[in-house]
Amino acid sequence: MAKETIAKNNATKTNVVKTAEPKANEKQAEVLQAAKNVAATAKTVVKESATEVKAAVAEKTTAVKEAVEEMTAAKAASSTKPVVEKKETAKPVKEKKPSRAAKKAAAKAAKEELVPEVFIQYQGNEAIVADVIEKAKNEFVAEGHRASSIKSLQVYLKPEEFAAYYVINQKFAGRVDLF
Repeated sequence: MAKETIAKNNATKTNVVKTAEPKANEKQAEVLQAAKNVAATAKTVVKESATEVKAAVAEKTTAVKEAVEEMTAAKAASSTKPVVEKKETAKPVKEKKPSRAAKKAAAKAAKEELVPEVFIQYQGNEAIVADVIEKAKNEFVAEGHRASSIKSLQVYLKPEEFAAYYVINQKFAGRVDLF
């Protein structure tokens, strides 16, 4: 009896496998057909794109050829014309004497601008204000800013604190040692 049950089970399994095979084959055929359809669609899209690109290239090529022909024709037309040289008679240039105002302006420009050198002294220490200004600029640049971005600079000297405080562009403030 056990052998009969096993034989029935095996027969049932075989029938199940036989009925499943056609379904799997149908699915494979459907997937294969869908892949073929996608491939055919892709081919037509590529062909259409290629023809559009070829047409655009042909259009540009003809435009370039026409432009070259026009330039060649223009060059040929200009080279066939006789060259006529105009002779200009040289007129003597009368030199003007500089006016008094021009002389004064030149004299002022010749003089160097007066650049004062300002010192600050406190309790036996001495500093040059120009050096303090340079320290403030260098510290501003060291913070990651550009020196060219400085539009205004105010420096406040506090010798009792041995410090100089600065404000750049009304935004950035800092402190440097005075001495």
